[in-house]
Amino acid sequence: MSTRPIDALHDIHTATNDILKGYREMSARAEPEIQPVILRLIAMHERHAAEQATELERWRDAGKDDASLQGTVNKVVVILRDWLTDLDRDALPAVRQGEESLSKEYDTALQAELVSANSSVAQMLRTQRDAINVEIARLPQK
Repeated sequence: MSTRPIDALHDIHTATNDILKGYREMSARAEPEIQPVILRLIAMHERHAAEQATELERWRDAGKDDASLQGTVNKVVVILRDWLTDLDRDALPAVRQGEESLSKEYDTALQAELVSANSSVAQMLRTQRDAINVEIARLPQK
């Protein structure tokens, strides 16, 4: 992860878009019992992605494609899991792990001195990370 605010913001935006790609695929395949959880996470991450895009536009740097191979990997993992087992409550610990990984990316970005010194980026990232951590607490560990 970069230490420049704009690069860190692109990294977080890419990670957010990647996780959204996996959740959208999961939503199409998930059992009804976990649909509300997946839809709630999609809505949260869509809000975050929109906020990130707005901030990137403010920096006049929205032209970069903030998607990566990881988004495709997330989608493929969901498809394979659906083929092998149902996407039901047993999938939620893996969802939690994905959210924890994303939260750690936010922590890394916020530890960078140049990011933490930029109040608008740092505040947005802290607020988003806190919302992710609230969702993590709602998800089962096992």
